[in-house]
Amino acid sequence: MTSTPTRIGLVDGSVASDSRIFHIVLDPDVDVQLDELLCVTTETADSGAVTHYGVVTELRSRFEGADLPSDTSRVVEQTLPAVLVRRAEIRVLRVVPEVFIPPRPGAPAMRAEGEHRARALFEDVMTRGRLPVGLDLGGEPVHADMRFVDGRSGGHVSISGISGVATKTSYALFLLYQLLETDQGMDLLGGRSERENVRVLIFNTKGEDLLHLDRPNREFARRPEDRARWEALGVATPGPFRSVRLYAPRGSEANVANVRSRAAGDVAAYGWTPQRFIREQLLQFCVSAGDERSTQVGLVEQLIRVQLLRRLARPEGDDSGAALILEDPPAGVGTDPDQLARREPQSAPASAGRIVGDFGGLISLLEEVADDKALAKEWYGRATAGTRNAFLRRLWKLRPRLGPLIGRDLTPVSAENGRIHVVDISRLHDDAQRFVVGALLAEVWETKQGTGRTPLRFVLLDELNKYAPATGYSPLKELLVDIAERGRSLGVLLVGAQQAASAVTPALPRNASLKVVGRLDASESDSYRFLSPGLRQRATRLMPGTMVVSQPVVPEPIPIRFPFPPFATNPDEAARDVEAEKTETERILRNVRSYGGLEDIL
Repeated sequence: MTSTPTRIGLVDGSVASDSRIFHIVLDPDVDVQLDELLCVTTETADSGAVTHYGVVTELRSRFEGADLPSDTSRVVEQTLPAVLVRRAEIRVLRVVPEVFIPPRPGAPAMRAEGEHRARALFEDVMTRGRLPVGLDLGGEPVHADMRFVDGRSGGHVSISGISGVATKTSYALFLLYQLLETDQGMDLLGGRSERENVRVLIFNTKGEDLLHLDRPNREFARRPEDRARWEALGVATPGPFRSVRLYAPRGSEANVANVRSRAAGDVAAYGWTPQRFIREQLLQFCVSAGDERSTQVGLVEQLIRVQLLRRLARPEGDDSGAALILEDPPAGVGTDPDQLARREPQSAPASAGRIVGDFGGLISLLEEVADDKALAKEWYGRATAGTRNAFLRRLWKLRPRLGPLIGRDLTPVSAENGRIHVVDISRLHDDAQRFVVGALLAEVWETKQGTGRTPLRFVLLDELNKYAPATGYSPLKELLVDIAERGRSLGVLLVGAQQAASAVTPALPRNASLKVVGRLDASESDSYRFLSPGLRQRATRLMPGTMVVSQPVVPEPIPIRFPFPPFATNPDEAARDVEAEKTETERILRNVRSYGGLEDIL
């Protein structure tokens, strides 16, 4: 049974209305706030009833009859007759049927409730599924069309806002939680095989904040209003993420993760053996973002990469992942790097070449080759001595930064032992961060080639402007642009966050179906043309937990709120981890003993 909408006023006949914007004179006993949804039905001679659905974008009030500022006190004192008039500005979201005429002056305006609200937000056309992406300011769920979330008709999410205030990462995690930790989200992902094999790669860029997603948020119990918001979203028992694997670079101890807020056994140390480094062609991510293709350094990197692949072998009796670089490539080996990368390295005695056990060993090899005139021509092509030295200087600069990431017996990040994989890069230098992001994204991208759209792969990457800046060239930037443009068809979906969309190469926000903004810097607000002028101004004052969501099927962005997370988003929120505290105490005691005792330190 359809409920009768609540009247809020009449279409203002004192100003012109059009097919995009009109105004409502509010009834005296009705209060309306920004972002409320309403509907106006107009009877036409040709098309019958035409209903305009709109959203309140501005509210104004005045004393009608007061001409001067001083008249205000006279009206209050009832010595000057006047009438309080409150008006609401309405931007049209939808017209049903699609007859684009202005609403009739004097037509009653109603709150869009029930099926009218669903029509206003186009939920009736979201026939392939609806994902809750937040609550409107009245506390009711707002949905996104699943076709534009999972890549069927569109994909990718772009989230912008001021660091520390816009809660970009928190909102990205909220979306992933809705997909992966709720029954409704899992049903939207498809059949059992498709949803069970979905994988998420999250890069942790700030402290050890995201290394606690599998732990309850101890602040959540003190916020009963947020539990009610989760219930409004259909989540009765919110909690931490349930299938999480954590990774961090190794520390001073061999193959032990460098973490302080978690027990060492909870976090796996990750890295690449020299064999994997060469086979996965990761040398390209050692060329810094400032190296333009015209400098020839990029060409040298490509030549070196091919020569390493042609000469790659596995040392006999060595299972550590060390690479044996043969003096001469085997007969019949070509020069196509992709074909060479698929070739399984053959075993050979150590005397057949040079064993490379870490990144420093690789640099030393390339330095020796550069000093040999015959080999230099074969490895470096026609590059001048200055270009060769420039390339080597870049590698030497990276040696202390990439050293912990490349070596014997290091274990790669595996996508098979969990649904969510958090990779910590927060303590790495910017160059090492770009290397890790590039290496893992390249692996995800290569693995999905030719496998179809499902199972899906989601990637959450903050500080996107660092990896795909608006200007300049780098292999990582080109890879991210490729993912943005072709990723949805292959099931690789990027959830990217940045302080300002203008600082990111335009292809990334342009190809995002779901665009989200939190608090914006006033100087940047003009860059977000998909927001109405009023919303652009409001976005400079949004409080944490409030976002504006734009999606293809709804022509106007909708402000939403999302609830406080039930999972920890930093070490301070995480429920106490006794084992991690014990491990940290033992580490401190080991350091004390290494100095000979506390008295030596003092």
